[in-house]
Amino acid sequence: MNEEQAALALGLGVLVQRAAEVEYILHGLHAHLSRVERPYRDKPHESVSHSIKEAKARLTTLPTERIPGQERSGLLHNLDPCPAGFTERNRYIHSCWVYDEEVHGWRTVKDTKRLGHPEFGLGSSEEVWDPAGEFARLRDKLAAWDAHFLGTSGDPSLGEPPASSKRL
Repeated sequence: MNEEQAALALGLGVLVQRAAEVEYILHGLHAHLSRVERPYRDKPHESVSHSIKEAKARLTTLPTERIPGQERSGLLHNLDPCPAGFTERNRYIHSCWVYDEEVHGWRTVKDTKRLGHPEFGLGSSEEVWDPAGEFARLRDKLAAWDAHFLGTSGDPSLGEPPASSKRL
């Protein structure tokens, strides 16, 4: 594996990991907001799009005493970019990447069922870090929101911050 291949592999790996972390948090938000006691046993795991839609729908029905308007808006603001982020993640991880020495970049091809023809592109190993960074930002925002409103309070005297309490 040469340096360019290693850079791409590392970037794609971090992108996949950050996206998986966000997906896990989104599933937990959906389960908490819908009051599913044991989300992996009582309700089958749906797609991440389903978790986002259901979390948004449930959030709008909760009383403001439970989740005040500004905090509700904050969560909705952070849920909004998630579908596009997962679409972009899919484009990166489901594309075939071939390095082209002439253009010093990666040629990509991805099959697209909805278009009926392959999607071609030209990219760099550096560009995969942009969506990875966005997923890291979303992970931090969503995890903090989840821990604050749906998690355990922690113990500040012991230096324990609030934490998510996703049930298995």
